[in-house]
Amino acid sequence: MAMILVVMAWWANTSKRNKIYCSFTRVNKTSINRFVKMTSRYVVFDGKRYDIVPRCVKFNWWDKGLVNWVFPQWVASLDFTYANRWPIDPETGRHAVISPEVRNAMNKEEWVKSYAKGFTPPTSRKLSFFQQYLPYITIGIVMLMGVYFYMNINNLNMNMQDVINQFNAIAR
Repeated sequence: MAMILVVMAWWANTSKRNKIYCSFTRVNKTSINRFVKMTSRYVVFDGKRYDIVPRCVKFNWWDKGLVNWVFPQWVASLDFTYANRWPIDPETGRHAVISPEVRNAMNKEEWVKSYAKGFTPPTSRKLSFFQQYLPYITIGIVMLMGVYFYMNINNLNMNMQDVINQFNAIAR
């Protein structure tokens, strides 16, 4: 069980690393969500290219799914709509406006700097007691279950033998 927890923590840490969560809203208000590599320059939704702008990246806690619910993780995210190929700027709430000259001037160093500044979690968000200690609580419960099963393995073996004998008696 402890090995399963270690694998779950490793998976939570590596599965979303170096990826951007892109959310796209269609005309009919349906949403498409997709992960792309952090080095990508664009993402494709409904056959159209939408540009990735590093200064519009925001970071959120990713806690969807069992593994990430137990071990939440910071994920870079961008929001797109059908109306514009540029993402929504989290500071203004409107689409980012970038001219082709500015877009060509962006180089890899600027991309790395903008991603790196967001990897430090903000100190303003406080986690609840349950969220803060959930990994430790889970490990403790798994360890208690292991000790319980270890102490009662002989009793479980005898009960299993009784069940097997009952099945054999029915089958005859």
